[in-house]
Amino acid sequence: MVSLDSATSVVQSAIAEVLSVPSDQIKPGATIADHQIDSLEWVEIAVIIEERLGVQLEPGDFTGARTVADMAGILHAALVAR
Repeated sequence: MVSLDSATSVVQSAIAEVLSVPSDQIKPGATIADHQIDSLEWVEIAVIIEERLGVQLEPGDFTGARTVADMAGILHAALVAR
């Protein structure tokens, strides 16, 4: 099973890859608005997560997420549920 810390790392690295920034610039407490993620980028992030962890998430699954940590929590919950 993937830990919450591992899920956080995957989310951070996926966002960093899509935004072409170093992953250490993606902080768990940062809001999604801070990173100005658009709808196409949400899809790219979801695809990267699926490729890395084999869990399929739709961009809409992250609708309630306000922070990177929230996204990691949603990913972690999906991993635990499978």
